[in-house]
Amino acid sequence: MPKIVDGKKLAEEIKDELKKEVTVVGKKIKLAVIYIGDNSASESFIKRKRAFGASVGVDVEVKKPKKEIWKSREKLRAWISQITHDKKNTGVIIQLPLPDEIKQRTQYILDSIPVAKDVDVLSSEAVGKFANGRLDITSPVVGAIKHIFEKNEIKLESKNIVIIGEGALVGKPASLWLLGGRLPFAVLTTESPNFSEVIAGADVIISGAGKAGFIKKDMVKDGVIAIDAGTSGEHGQLKGDFEPAVSGKASLFTPVPGGVGPLTVAMLFKNLVILSQKTKHRVSSKH
Repeated sequence: MPKIVDGKKLAEEIKDELKKEVTVVGKKIKLAVIYIGDNSASESFIKRKRAFGASVGVDVEVKKPKKEIWKSREKLRAWISQITHDKKNTGVIIQLPLPDEIKQRTQYILDSIPVAKDVDVLSSEAVGKFANGRLDITSPVVGAIKHIFEKNEIKLESKNIVIIGEGALVGKPASLWLLGGRLPFAVLTTESPNFSEVIAGADVIISGAGKAGFIKKDMVKDGVIAIDAGTSGEHGQLKGDFEPAVSGKASLFTPVPGGVGPLTVAMLFKNLVILSQKTKHRVSSKH
């Protein structure tokens, strides 16, 4: 019998824990969301972050620069610097994707977030520390996937693991996590020539390609563990990389929406609370 992961329920459990932790921290925790340009999917994700923040007692403030600022490298970097240096902001994230005009500068812009406030773990410095196991927090999507495996008592040793996609949000952090655990895995893109052959033998598939329903039921083996972290919009609906019929063949399946997504948001706020505790310790140690 396939198990469909209820990401919303798991996120609610984390939410209850975070409410208590926010109270223990005893100071205002604030997340600044830098939103550049206009993107309906981004607005939907920001709305979820606002709602989650409000439910655990965290302020979420959206910062939106004017086009004249974000079109200039120097002006945007200076504008972001003001936000990251504001002591009221516990954590800062850049809502992705960025507008097409500045998409090629994505990493440069992400690198303007100091590691002490990088709750998304996307700056080069944070990614480097995460890769070396020297970061107090983990990539939110990796945190979500790990939580799903732990809750379902899934051990990855001796399993044939495949990651689809090499993006900064899913593929890259998932690869770094598995490397850190010394677990063998294969990385594919949708264009890989041996895609069908490798997928057919996979025990665990972690997909972050963002290509709606391209992994079909007949492409995977019985009992596969299907972790869908790829999201794309189709006719106004959020779709995952696996077609829904894969759930009937899988031993574990994360749906889109309602699987990895809600948990990733919860893990983002878990990171924020951890960083707030770090700053609290740094302040108290000075007295």
